[in-house]
Amino acid sequence: MLGWVNYIGHSMETFLNQSEVTHIVTQIHQAWAKTFHPIDPVGMASHYSEDAILYGSAIALFSGREGVQKYFEMLPEGLYIGVKFAPAYIVSLTSDVISMAGSASFFRQGQDPLEVRITQVFVERNKKWLIASHHVSPKQVL
Repeated sequence: MLGWVNYIGHSMETFLNQSEVTHIVTQIHQAWAKTFHPIDPVGMASHYSEDAILYGSAIALFSGREGVQKYFEMLPEGLYIGVKFAPAYIVSLTSDVISMAGSASFFRQGQDPLEVRITQVFVERNKKWLIASHHVSPKQVL
């Protein structure tokens, strides 16, 4: 069953069930989408852990919440008008770490959507779920 694989020596009791992880990821994605359009760099950064890493559409790797905010400040204002996430695989690695792989469609003003593959790792810190790692890459075949 998805989410119940015994990773890194943890007993199955330390894992969240599939319903829980799907709910957590869905809530994070909904909150993320609300601060993405219009882009609110401070709000976007609040979804990430203090030690987060982000490989977005820019060439550079951004780290830390401050780096995440800088990344979103660099995005062209008004270009992106929405996002739709399509998680394909979500798994609980421990009771406070979730991994997700899937795709996302970033809707752009006057252009075709930008279709990407996305992987994210979520961590629970002080009873709040945050993004610790975020990576996107083009869906098109290279």
